[in-house]
Amino acid sequence: MKVIFDHVSGFGKVEKTDFIYSNPRGIENDGNFLHALQNGWIEWGDYWYNLRSVRIKTNKYEPTYTTKKMSKRVNASLKILSQDYIKKLQPIYDKYLSKKGFIRPIPLKDFEGMFVIIYEYQNECIGANIFKLYEQFHQVAMVSYQFIWDYEEPKLSLGNVSQYYEHKYAEMMNAEYIYILGGYETTSKYKSSFKGFEWWTGESWSSDAELYNSLCDRDTDIEINGNI
Repeated sequence: MKVIFDHVSGFGKVEKTDFIYSNPRGIENDGNFLHALQNGWIEWGDYWYNLRSVRIKTNKYEPTYTTKKMSKRVNASLKILSQDYIKKLQPIYDKYLSKKGFIRPIPLKDFEGMFVIIYEYQNECIGANIFKLYEQFHQVAMVSYQFIWDYEEPKLSLGNVSQYYEHKYAEMMNAEYIYILGGYETTSKYKSSFKGFEWWTGESWSSDAELYNSLCDRDTDIEINGNI
């Protein structure tokens, strides 16, 4: 992994506080993708970014009784995200973004070619989960990039049902871990509720959910003035 910094678009504060931002990111130049994931790096586009990464250990995950019950009401099918599926999912993605209040979404077209689990309820598409597989030295890891839900049937608790099906596919594909991106702000606290939960401290993987949740709360409390 080659790590690069950008001190042109980056900035610093040294007069009233010490803060340096240099947009660090990695270029995986030795092909050791699993090693990168195991050390907190997540790939996006041409670069890898070191995050407060969250993962679920596949053999420790256990769904609740309610999740297993709800999963029987939802049909899940594994596909490759094509342009046709992108068109089908776009209205659902728009509803999801509106519900969550996200203002800087990643276009669905940027996920084209990845695996996608399509969720249907009463023969209607209600959501999806987009993921990528990394395989090396007979080891496999799953990275879950984007969950989508129209929230029309809240009782289904599709977020939990989706994690159940992700686990099923991870088992089928012999993936030891499911990486569920970064854990930031209160919107990410739910990730600590899954059995097998671990998060990257910057040095090691921790299962301390209390500390993780306190950091997520702190993230939300921090205010940033201006655009970064």
